Amino acid sequence: MHQIWKPNSMKKFLPFIFLLFLIPQEGNSQKAYVDAIGIRAGNLAGISYKRFVGLPHTIEGILGYNYQNGRLVTLTGLYQYHIFLSYELNFFAGAGLTLGTGNSETRLLGEAMAGIEYTIPNVPLSFTMDYKPAFFIFNNEFFFNEFALTVRYILNQ
Repeated sequence: MHQIWKPNSMKKFLPFIFLLFLIPQEGNSQKAYVDAIGIRAGNLAGISYKRFVGLPHTIEGILGYNYQNGRLVTLTGLYQYHIFLSYELNFFAGAGLTLGTGNSETRLLGEAMAGIEYTIPNVPLSFTMDYKPAFFIFNNEFFFNEFALTVRYILNQ
């Protein structure tokens, strides 16, 4: 069955998201990579593609397969805002929508995402740890709570 996430849990996480936007950005953010593709590992495993569309903004697409919650296949689109501490390290937060299908039903989810990304200097790899809760729009309930690790190969610097 679905993992139900209580709305009160979000209250504990929201101050962290707001603090991310208060951290000043350094000039090194002008050196961010353009796009990267990789593998996402968590409850929802899949392929992730991330593209900077103008610093500090990114879009991310995830084609995923949830092997724990009813064999759900998903397509996610997210907008993210990055706060760079250096070229190598940044925090990000954002939101988007997921369309999922499985078990003879289709689901539309609103999702938030916040995390930290580390890019290895002089090596075309980045690592992301993130938290991504989901809100089942038609049932008006939080039902998915995910932490994940994504490893991406940087296509364009």
